[in-house]
Amino acid sequence: MITIGNHLKMHLPHSLREKARQFYVDILGCKKLTGQPYADLDLYEFRGGFVLGLFFSVDVLSETDHLLATWMGIKTDDPEALKEKLLEFGVREVEFEDTSRFYFQAPGGQVFRLAPMDGGL
Repeated sequence: MITIGNHLKMHLPHSLREKARQFYVDILGCKKLTGQPYADLDLYEFRGGFVLGLFFSVDVLSETDHLLATWMGIKTDDPEALKEKLLEFGVREVEFEDTSRFYFQAPGGQVFRLAPMDGGL
């Protein structure tokens, strides 16, 4: 049996460290983990145990490059309320042929799809 793990790593520019913290903690409700092994690493835990590692560096993809990179899904029990909160925060909406979901770029350009808890199936 093979499955996807519960850790993911992303690279962001140093200048977005505080904005990323606000996004993942204040907007998405993640827990910022302490005791990171590297000074340029922040770890965020989503409900359910998924851990996102943000490395802050000089070499990062552009927002345009992220449109061609891996996209991730975020599930919530209230997609419309979270969409409003995301737009107020200032995320950039991504146009995609699936208009039944809200696609957006997080601070740093990573693309996410917002879906209900059942994935909308």
